Amino acid sequence: MSSALLGILQLDRGEPWGFAELPGLVQAWLQDAGGFAALGLVVYLLYALSTPTDKSQSEKLRVPVSRWMLLAGAISLICYAVVFVLVATGKGAPPPPPPPPPGESPPIVRPTWHKELRPTVLMVAGLFALLAIGEPFARDLFKIARRNVSFGLGGVKRYWRTLRTYAADLLTPRRVALLAGLVGAYALVGVALFALGVPRLTNIWTGVLLVAVGVFLAALFLLMLFEAEGPMWAVAKLSFKEAIRNQVLWIFLIGLLPFLFPIQWLSTSKPADEMRSATVMVTIFLSLLTLIPALLIASFGIPDDIKNLNIFTVVSKPIERFEMVLGRFVGYVALMTLVMLALTGVTLVLVINSGMSDKARAETYKARVPLRGKLEFKSIVAADRKELKDFEGTNVGREFDYRKYIAGAGGSPQRAIWKFASVPGELRTPAGDRVPVEFTFDVYRMTKGEQDKGVLTKFEFVTHNTPLRQPGVSEITKDEADWPWVEKKKRDDYLQAVREYEARGIAVKDQARARPGTEEWKAVNDLAERFGYYVFAGKEVLDYTVMGIEVPAGLFRNALANPPGKDGAGNPLPLVTVYVKCESEGQLLGAAEPDLYFLQNEMPYALNFLKGTLGLWCRLCIVIGVAVACSTYLSGVLTLLATAFIYIVGFFTDHLSELASNRAAGGGPFQSMSQLVKAEQPTAPLSETASTKALLFGDKGMAWLVRRLQNLIPDVDSFSWGHFVSEGFNVNTEYVVLNLIVTFGYLLPWGVLAYYLMKSREVAA
Repeated sequence: MSSALLGILQLDRGEPWGFAELPGLVQAWLQDAGGFAALGLVVYLLYALSTPTDKSQSEKLRVPVSRWMLLAGAISLICYAVVFVLVATGKGAPPPPPPPPPGESPPIVRPTWHKELRPTVLMVAGLFALLAIGEPFARDLFKIARRNVSFGLGGVKRYWRTLRTYAADLLTPRRVALLAGLVGAYALVGVALFALGVPRLTNIWTGVLLVAVGVFLAALFLLMLFEAEGPMWAVAKLSFKEAIRNQVLWIFLIGLLPFLFPIQWLSTSKPADEMRSATVMVTIFLSLLTLIPALLIASFGIPDDIKNLNIFTVVSKPIERFEMVLGRFVGYVALMTLVMLALTGVTLVLVINSGMSDKARAETYKARVPLRGKLEFKSIVAADRKELKDFEGTNVGREFDYRKYIAGAGGSPQRAIWKFASVPGELRTPAGDRVPVEFTFDVYRMTKGEQDKGVLTKFEFVTHNTPLRQPGVSEITKDEADWPWVEKKKRDDYLQAVREYEARGIAVKDQARARPGTEEWKAVNDLAERFGYYVFAGKEVLDYTVMGIEVPAGLFRNALANPPGKDGAGNPLPLVTVYVKCESEGQLLGAAEPDLYFLQNEMPYALNFLKGTLGLWCRLCIVIGVAVACSTYLSGVLTLLATAFIYIVGFFTDHLSELASNRAAGGGPFQSMSQLVKAEQPTAPLSETASTKALLFGDKGMAWLVRRLQNLIPDVDSFSWGHFVSEGFNVNTEYVVLNLIVTFGYLLPWGVLAYYLMKSREVAA
């Protein structure tokens, strides 16, 4: 992405997934996780059957086979056999996605619930495979929960008893004196700052103090919890303390901590981008300061226990093996969560109290709650166009083909059209009787134009009660190309109402001049509510600059007064439609779907920053969970490499999707390798030879393999909300909750794998 694209939120993958995609995600999870569970079940049963009957009792306990496992496994295999028959006969498959336009990558397919026979049977097969392989896991997990989680006053009493004992051991006279000295010195600094009258530094001093107190109390609570409960918490406490003593964590903290300060000299951005650049910078360094130490610490925990023979002492105690794995995971997550809380709190205090320009704060020091619509491009009717098809926007040949463009001219019929199928009821009566509309467009200049001048743009807002229609070629002139109203009489009534207001001395002909709180604005609201139409002409739009106008709330009262009808094709009409026209001769106006939105509300930046870090916390759990699971079988170095590989590949899930669908530019890996050796261009036609057919067959097999391995890779980008925070857009709570659900769903199969790997290892003394 070029630097010119800064200044606006990029959603080239579409809106983030929300609760509407949850059923599809559950179905896909059952299919994918169930497939791996079926493979693991077959391997496990073969291993269990191959175990000699004369083995010791402990050996048999490590590989139990119950009737439920056999029954559920049999049902799963029958369902997979049915799926195989359906695949062989070509029946029961969901409709394939439409092919992408030539030269474009396949679009991101949003997860949806498929009711067809093949995906349904595949989901049932995966469900029973999970129930079969998960039966011992669930049984032991329930046992672990009963030993380690207290429900009642008994756990509370033990907690407070442990708190008193731990506090007596921790708060020795020497430590109390040292702590009092540090607190006193910090208090003197605060008094000095307050006396000098430096409010910004005083706020930083207060904020850091609050963060320190909060992290200290959270750490104390965790340590007491580790002391008060069962063996899993004891392992977590041991992991917590070992990680603190590990020098890796402190090396990263000391080395990279200065970069959390929002220092502008690391960036040469314009003043409006100062807050944006600072947020992006601290988000990157927060990720480095948490993920890399977490990976290094979690990768070597269990392997070092086995290498140093410490594990023999642990397994001789009354402890389940999986309790060791859970204890390691909980201890590492607890420590790195405290580190992340401290770093996030200090960073937020510094960013809030940094010296940013007013323009930067006005643009990105907020959390907008946008109402987005669906974008389409239209011009004159298809029958009057040379191509005999509807206008779909102009491609200007930029490498990042994110926006389409409309031509600018007084007589241009080209429009960028946003359709809003729903409108929240609170927009009927907003403060000031006006609703803000914000937009950020790209200006592609065909002529030099005037220096530091934008392009003139016209906005028309209409409701379903006042639809417009595409004009024919005979309805446009060189100087004017307004789209006609469907109801011509209503247009005449609207113009008559405008003339009546003008005759009373209320200027509403040029509605762009009306300001909220004036008589003109009341009249504009009345017109919008009566006719469902509002026009704002002559707005100067600058290149990649967040700008806005205000729309009368009467427009939304008109839209919500009655349900929408249907168009000629039988589709429901949108409640509100926005038509955007470029009026500057020789210029092109570029737009993408997220570029224009109604502003529903604004949330505090600080709260949005904290919600954004929850995505980082999900990635932290994924890194630690995968590392701990791999470390139950692999050595520390191999665990480190495997986890790093899985996480890094997670940044390239779009490329994996292209390989999995065998739609990558230049073909699959075998075809690309052949063209590279022959020095052929990727677009060169393939010869009809036996070797070419073999290469294409190999690419199909590789695509099948990639589709299977793709399910092991987390979509790391879906957990990153830094671009939302840096651009000043609210991180919807729905997105965060779905992130937490997906994180749990991703880690659960890894937990089952770690359970069986740890259970099958011979680690007894």
